[in-house]
Amino acid sequence: MTQNDLPKVEIYRLHHREQFRLGIFFGFDEGLKAIAKKLRATYSKTYRCWYVDDEADALERIAVAFKNRAWVDYKAIQSRLSDEHRKQYATQFHGQKTGTLKAATPEVSRAERKIIVPKEYRNLLERRRYSANTVKTYVSMFTVFLSDHAGRQADEISEEQIKAYMNRLVKEKRVSQSTHNQMINSIKFYYEQVLGLEKKKYWIDRPRKEEKLPKVISEEDVIRLIAGANNLKHQCMIAMIYATGMRRGELIRLRLEDIDTARGQVFIRGGKGKKDRTTIWSDAMNKAYAAYLTTYKPNYWVFEGPNRSQYTDRSVGAVIRQAGQRAGIKGVTAHVLRHSFATHLMDHGTDTRVIQTLLGHERLETTAIYTHVSTKNLQKITNPLDRIISQNADRKRLLEDGDEKK
Repeated sequence: MTQNDLPKVEIYRLHHREQFRLGIFFGFDEGLKAIAKKLRATYSKTYRCWYVDDEADALERIAVAFKNRAWVDYKAIQSRLSDEHRKQYATQFHGQKTGTLKAATPEVSRAERKIIVPKEYRNLLERRRYSANTVKTYVSMFTVFLSDHAGRQADEISEEQIKAYMNRLVKEKRVSQSTHNQMINSIKFYYEQVLGLEKKKYWIDRPRKEEKLPKVISEEDVIRLIAGANNLKHQCMIAMIYATGMRRGELIRLRLEDIDTARGQVFIRGGKGKKDRTTIWSDAMNKAYAAYLTTYKPNYWVFEGPNRSQYTDRSVGAVIRQAGQRAGIKGVTAHVLRHSFATHLMDHGTDTRVIQTLLGHERLETTAIYTHVSTKNLQKITNPLDRIISQNADRKRLLEDGDEKK
């Protein structure tokens, strides 16, 4: 059902009976009237609308209540307030809704303002069972977005202001494409999912997709990296990520019962997209893994932090980075190990579809990118310069002794 198929509900901020309210305006409709009553709204004969108190989460509650039943339009929410009441509103509610001083002043820096993301934003992410990392990223990104529009509520930020903000990200802050896309996702989630507005692809333009090849390290570097770890636990972490192709977040969620050394399998729960899968185990790790279990005695998670707590992905990243520094390998991460696992399998003739299954890729095209960095096919190619020079003994000496006359 599109926006045009739904009845329109308009939201305006009102100053009614000495208080600020949110007026809910719509034509005669018993169904919409029933929703307004469920919101405990009061009918105003003066404004010929239903209204609720203008509380911190009032607009979100209205949007959720009317979702899929009406199109909620709040773009002109301030238009029915007089200039005097707008100033009063900005002074009275700035502190309550952003958790800051009672009035916004130019001297107050953004760092001193505490921006509060609407409750329903986080709640909806959690109800839909987004991963903890995704919730954290979305909330963090949306907080940064709101802080750039301090003094305005999220529902008061216009399309033009959103576009201007995205331009600043690209031109002034020069954020990466990944950060750019994450910011777009966090903003769109609020307007489209929380408020239930119709999707508008033209609203926030996506950056052109980059065609970056995955970074890969050699098999020799993998050994050097493992050796660069300063204890058995860290060596097992690095070896396990490479030997299974799992992601960093999948490693820290690994339970003792998930590793079946007898069958040579590792069960990965709730990978990307909430999908379970099975990947391979390395027999070469059996002795080291057994020694690790005996030495560290993990209780539930394969890798545990202090007080038997779950290891953090940040700690895993630090382990790999520090091992890379000791081994003299720059820029190595858990994902580089995952890329290397896939590429080395491909180098030795493993079918692309098998690698797709081990990595948990939804599309074969995603896995096929490793063909661009695999050396299997490159090694079969005779370089044209080699072919030309090999045909004549005099040409061989051209690059050997620099004799340009022959």
